[in-house]
Amino acid sequence: MSALAKPTALHGIYLKMTALVLFCTMDAMVKALGGTYGSFQLMLFRSAIALIPVSVLIWQAGGLKIVKANRPWLQAARVAIGFGSLLGFFYVFPRMPLVDAYAISFAAPLFMVALSVPLLGEPVGWRRWTAVAVGFVGVLIMLDPWGMEFHPISLILLAATFCYALSTILVRLLSRHDHDVVTLFWFAFVSSGLSLVGAIPEWKWPPAMDWLWLIVLGLLGGFAQILITRAWRLAPAAVLAPFDYTSIVLAVLFGYLWFQEEPSWTVWYGLPLVIGSGLYILHRERVRARQKVPATPP
Repeated sequence: MSALAKPTALHGIYLKMTALVLFCTMDAMVKALGGTYGSFQLMLFRSAIALIPVSVLIWQAGGLKIVKANRPWLQAARVAIGFGSLLGFFYVFPRMPLVDAYAISFAAPLFMVALSVPLLGEPVGWRRWTAVAVGFVGVLIMLDPWGMEFHPISLILLAATFCYALSTILVRLLSRHDHDVVTLFWFAFVSSGLSLVGAIPEWKWPPAMDWLWLIVLGLLGGFAQILITRAWRLAPAAVLAPFDYTSIVLAVLFGYLWFQEEPSWTVWYGLPLVIGSGLYILHRERVRARQKVPATPP
């Protein structure tokens, strides 16, 4: 069996890309529903419904005994930081243009690459730093921040972005000690409880059709979280980070078709850089995978 047939960083990239599609769809739904429902109520559906696919994984892994954490304090830190990130994003998305929100959130790969060195001890070569930089330049060109109207809540989004990056690093660190379902379960379970407390004062009873959309929102978030948690186990954070940039394609598409947000003409100039940075990392992983294949004896 070749190295590429085994779980590798390359598989992690594919899982990350699939998760990004699900997350982007969920974010658009949060923006659409955020005008009717509060952030905590949306987070409650996101977290509680996500427990359904997570419960299936727990059953397959051997039952509730699997969810015992080997690093409980590290799990608690991941839950707290991840919840802060989720709250920030769910608060901001309904209140500013989707593409503008994604512009700020694309600082996450830079945070991830920088944090992966001291917290994970992962080597980050000049090629990966270059890919991140090139992708970020592409995002800047596409979104034209110098001409973009400044939103005061951008600082909230920047803080949520940093929490997301730190949470990502903690998930990869936890993957060295706990099963994936441990991290998935505790985040969904605790987030559900905290969101319920916050949702009660502002609760609005959804009509039948909204129940459907809210359940879909939760399932999208749950499956995306499963995929991306697995991706973080398979691939270094610095490898996966540049692929966050590719979600701008869906952000532009959803913004235009769903919310009538016109993309700037600069999008078409920056798009090749964004896609190119991700494809280059993918190419490098293929090369590295081939180099690790042991020589076949004659």
